Amino acid sequence: MPKKSPFFGELPALYKFFLNPYGDIRFTRCPQCEGKTTQKKVPLMIHIDPHYPINLNYTCRCCPKCDILIAHQDEIEGHLHRLFSERAPEVIGNKYMVMGTTERVYWKEGITKPHLPPELLANLHGFKEYLNFEITGGWLPDEKEKEMPVTQPESEHSFFVDNVDEALKLIEKMKGHLPIIVRPNSALVKSLRRQGMNIDRYKPLEIRSVLYMGNEAGIACDITPKGREDTPVICSLTQLQIMENDALAEEMKAYQQERLKNLTRYPGNERPISFTITPSKRN
Repeated sequence: MPKKSPFFGELPALYKFFLNPYGDIRFTRCPQCEGKTTQKKVPLMIHIDPHYPINLNYTCRCCPKCDILIAHQDEIEGHLHRLFSERAPEVIGNKYMVMGTTERVYWKEGITKPHLPPELLANLHGFKEYLNFEITGGWLPDEKEKEMPVTQPESEHSFFVDNVDEALKLIEKMKGHLPIIVRPNSALVKSLRRQGMNIDRYKPLEIRSVLYMGNEAGIACDITPKGREDTPVICSLTQLQIMENDALAEEMKAYQQERLKNLTRYPGNERPISFTITPSKRN
């Protein structure tokens, strides 16, 4: 079986991904090998906080040799602004993350019938790596199609909140132990109630399935309440209270404590957050 991506999705990981923040640079040449890039149209799955997944059919720059896919941040944000101007203007400007790609057939199906989050993750190719290129100088003189010189790519692996190998091992243990009885913490209860789902803080829930969602949510759990399958709920393990008598209680609690501690040390002005995914309202 193909190895699952340690980032998002249940399908094999594809591409190394770079979200280009430079509005005046279009990377007609690969920032890694300096070979000419081509254009490749792919459906990009984008998650916009708090719970808006969008499958955007977008033309990227692509270097087949280096297996790098490049999307331009200004163009992506322009598309999102147009998409949400009428349907949900309150989310314009919210944080978002490009999670991976989907098959074109799946994208076409979603045009007529929006997909629910569990279907989304089952049809998602996560990225092999998230890359970062930084400008180290000015324009090169008298050279056409040359981009600004860049440093070697820096993988976000070095900025992982979790020890990915250990997290994946815990996930495999949890999968063999499902369903796992838990309770929602108070923050999760408040978040769900704001979204119209009345959850009892002290009523047990079951973890039905589990997967890894990278820095954004870490170990993510499907805790959809029985009888409410039309409104699936996926949250981070850190948003759940573990039962003391569970066989994996100590390991799950240790993971929660380590993740929450590492979140406070995450580099940069922003840090990943635990989030809840529920279906957006359909017109």
